[in-house]
Amino acid sequence: MSQYNSQYYIVFKSYDENTLYLTTHDRSDHRDYEYTKLTGGEPMFFVNGYRDEDRARGVSRPVKQAHMSIAYPVFTDEIKQSIGNIDNSCCQVYPAVIVDDNDKYHEGYWVFNVFEKMDVLDMDKCAIRKRNPNREGQRIQRYCLSDEKLMAMKEEDRLVFMPKYSGYPHIMVHEKVVRAFKKHNVDTLNFVKVSDWVMGMQFVPA
Repeated sequence: MSQYNSQYYIVFKSYDENTLYLTTHDRSDHRDYEYTKLTGGEPMFFVNGYRDEDRARGVSRPVKQAHMSIAYPVFTDEIKQSIGNIDNSCCQVYPAVIVDDNDKYHEGYWVFNVFEKMDVLDMDKCAIRKRNPNREGQRIQRYCLSDEKLMAMKEEDRLVFMPKYSGYPHIMVHEKVVRAFKKHNVDTLNFVKVSDWVMGMQFVPA
């Protein structure tokens, strides 16, 4: 097992009846923040993905310090200050705004903009279901990070990344980043240590 499997965590939503499922606002639908390095002056705008349904049912989901849009954390400036600089060759933090169900703009948020996957896995030690001979889009059931690949990089250049060759959009963060989130008592994100993760476990109640 890699020594790094216990230093990195995969980020998931923390599921409960108040979970806010963010999606891109109409103003940002054209911006492929999952694949493209964002530039320009306008932030990414996010909105409740179940806005119409919640309004019809009279449900109001609170806007908190951190949420997820698909696999991408969206978090406050206070958390960003605690995290420090995590930008690297594959990822950056980018300004964001959450528009709530009453059309109030919650500014001062940021989103992980992962525009390229990082080659960090030991594919021979990963548990893979039906290996793809082209290596891309592997259905990985259990990850194993590569000691050799990560040792070759400075720690500050690999604090946040999405692993190359995985078919799942899993963002992995260093334990330093997790500590920064936990410093603010974030209860909307679930951080699962890479060494503990098995495909599907994030849907099992803690």
